[in-house]
Amino acid sequence: MHRVIAFCSLLLLVGGLQAGVGDPTIETAHPQYPGEGAFQTVEQCVAYAAKDQKTDQDKAIAMFLWLLTHQFHLMSPQEHCVPGKTPNSGKDDQEMIVYDANRARFSYGYGLCGTVHAWNEPYWKALGFNARRRAFPGHTNSEIEYGGTWHAFDTDMAGLVFRKDGIVAGYEDIIKDPKSIENDRGPLPRYPFAWPGDFQAMKDGWNQVAKGGKWFKMYNAGYAAQPGIVQLRSGETFTRYFDRDHFGGPAQRRYWYHQKGGPFRDWTFVNMGMPEHFGAKSNSRGNASYCNGEFIYRPSLTSNGFREGAVALSDNLKTQEASPRLHAISGGEASITFQHFSPYVIAGMPVDGVNPMGGKATGGFVVSGQAVGNVGLEISADQGQTWQNMGEVTGKFEKDLTDQAKGRYGWQVRLRWKGQAGLDLLQFTTITQVAQTIYPRLKADGCDVTYRAASRAVTPVLPNFGQAEAVAGVYEEKSQRSPNVVYVGRSEKQRFAYQLQGPKPGWVVFKVNAPGDLLQVAAAARFNVRVPPPDNTDFRLETSTDNGKTWQPLSKAVIPSDNEYSSGWMYGTADVAKAKQKTVLVKVHLFGGGTQAGLMAGEFYGIHATPPPSPVKLTYAWKEGGALKTHVENIPANTAEKKFTVPTGKQIVDEYIRLEAP
Repeated sequence: MHRVIAFCSLLLLVGGLQAGVGDPTIETAHPQYPGEGAFQTVEQCVAYAAKDQKTDQDKAIAMFLWLLTHQFHLMSPQEHCVPGKTPNSGKDDQEMIVYDANRARFSYGYGLCGTVHAWNEPYWKALGFNARRRAFPGHTNSEIEYGGTWHAFDTDMAGLVFRKDGIVAGYEDIIKDPKSIENDRGPLPRYPFAWPGDFQAMKDGWNQVAKGGKWFKMYNAGYAAQPGIVQLRSGETFTRYFDRDHFGGPAQRRYWYHQKGGPFRDWTFVNMGMPEHFGAKSNSRGNASYCNGEFIYRPSLTSNGFREGAVALSDNLKTQEASPRLHAISGGEASITFQHFSPYVIAGMPVDGVNPMGGKATGGFVVSGQAVGNVGLEISADQGQTWQNMGEVTGKFEKDLTDQAKGRYGWQVRLRWKGQAGLDLLQFTTITQVAQTIYPRLKADGCDVTYRAASRAVTPVLPNFGQAEAVAGVYEEKSQRSPNVVYVGRSEKQRFAYQLQGPKPGWVVFKVNAPGDLLQVAAAARFNVRVPPPDNTDFRLETSTDNGKTWQPLSKAVIPSDNEYSSGWMYGTADVAKAKQKTVLVKVHLFGGGTQAGLMAGEFYGIHATPPPSPVKLTYAWKEGGALKTHVENIPANTAEKKFTVPTGKQIVDEYIRLEAP
C-alpha cells in the first residue's frame, strides 16, 4: 500500500556535514576493461576508443570495435518506465526499455538490436557524427554520417559492409551496388557473420535492402544522463565482485533480469580481446555475464556522523554512548530519513529461481540493526514522493525490502519513534547488478592502478509522473510553467505527463536542489513528434542559476526532415559551478510545429561538491592457480589521485575490489 505524504520535510538538505569520499573511481592498465576511471562518461569512452586515429573512418571503426567488446546481444533491460506496468525483460516492450547509455554502461551492457543502436547514438555524436537507426529485415541497424554520406555500423550483429573503395557502405551504397556485400576487409567483422543461424540471414537481409523499399530512418532514440558517480559516507563499504556466484552459487545469484541464472551470452566479442574475423572464423565465442556490487552502510549512532547519510531529520535528535544511542531529546517524537543512490541498478535473488522482476526477490536490500522500543519503518523508491509502511521493528531486527527497492538506483528509508525508544545499531545492505565490462580489471604480470576522488556527489530529481500533480509537482517550479501546458500524468494508457495545448510553444520548469554548491546539471527529457516532422519544431533544454531571470542553452533536439520516429530524447550536461548555487532550474521547452506535443518523461541530476575525501582502504583481490591473492592500498585523507601497482602474476582471475570509508 503506497502512502502519499506532504513532501516539504523531505526537502530538508543536511549540508555541511558530509565527509566520506565523493566520486571515488578506479582505472587500471587493462587494455580493454580499465574500469569507470576511464569510462565514467561517454566522452571518456570515445577518447579512449578513438585515440591515435586520424581519419573519420578510422575513428568510426575504432569506436565500432570498442562497442563490440562492451555490449552483447540479449533481451533488452527494462525498468519502471511506465506507471502501472511491471518490467519484464522476457518481453520486448519498447516503452519499458532502458535507453540511457550511461545506465547501460554501468548496470547492463546487453540489449536487442534496436536498444544497443539507441545507446550507441550518444557515442557517435560525441565522436562528431550524426547518427540514426534504420529498419532492416527482422532487425534494426544504425547509420552514422561522415564524409558527406551515411555508413552502416551494426554493433548488434557485428558486421560491416565495404564499398569497392574501402569505405564502409551505407544503405544507399548497398542499394546501388548489391555486390558490395561480398567485399572482404578481414580481420574486421563483416557480413555474412558466423552467428548461429544468422550466417545466411544477414546476407539475405542486405540483399533484400539492395532491392529497395522503405527502411525507416529514426533519430534521437538514445541519450546519456544519469551520472556514473558513487558517494561513500563514513562507515560505508563498496565491494564489486567479479564472480556472479560470490553469494553462494547459482541458486544465490542476485540480478535484475528475467532469465534463470541472470543475463548471460556465449556468442559475443566481449571478453575475447580485439575482435577478429577471417572468413567464417572469428573470436566471437566469448562468455559474457554480469557482476555484483555490494554497498554496506553503518552510520555512526554515537556521533554526528550519522547526519552524512540523512536527507531529512527532526531537530531533536541526540547521540550518546549509552542505550539508546540515537534518541529524541526529552523523549519526544523523532524521525530520520536515510538515502542511497548509485549508478548501479538494485538487484535481487528470485524466489522462483528465474524472475526477480515480476516475482518475489530477496537479498537485494536489507535493513538490520538493534532497536530500543518500537521503531516505525517506511521505504520510498521514488526519492520520497510516495512511501510504503513496513511496520515496526524492535530489538535485534532484519527487514528484507528487496521487493520495494529492486530495479531502482536508490532508496529512502524513514525511521520514526517516540518516548524512550531509539536505535543502538543500524545497517543498510544494498546489492546491485554491475555490467561486467565496467569492472576495473587487473592484467597479468603486474597492473598499474589509478585511484581518484573528485569530491562530488549526485542528487537525483526523478519526478514520479504516475502520481497526482501535488506529488510529482514537488520537483516543478510551477509558477514558471507556461499557461498552455497542463499536467495529465502518465499511466499505462496515457503517454504524456504534461501536454501542450494549442499551436504555440510551451514549457515546464523543474528545480534541482542539492546539499552543496552545484557543479553540473545533467538532464534528459522525452518528447513526441509528428511523422514527418514539421519544419519548425523546437524541443530544447535550458538552465537558470538566477531563478529564471536568465536562461542558458543546455541542449536542443535536432529533428531532420526525414525522421520517421514518433518520439525522441533531448539531453545534455551544463557546467554551473561559477554560479555557486545550490538550486538550478531546468526548462523543458516544447513545440511540435503547431502539432500535438508533450513531455513523456524527464530525468534531472545535480552534481554537487562534497568536502575533501576521508582516508580510504582499497583492497584488490584476485586468484592465481586457484589461490586467493590480495593487495591493500591505504589512501590518505585529502588524496585526489594516487597511482600504485598491484603485483599480479602470470595467470589471474579477478575476484573483487573493495573501497572502505572509515
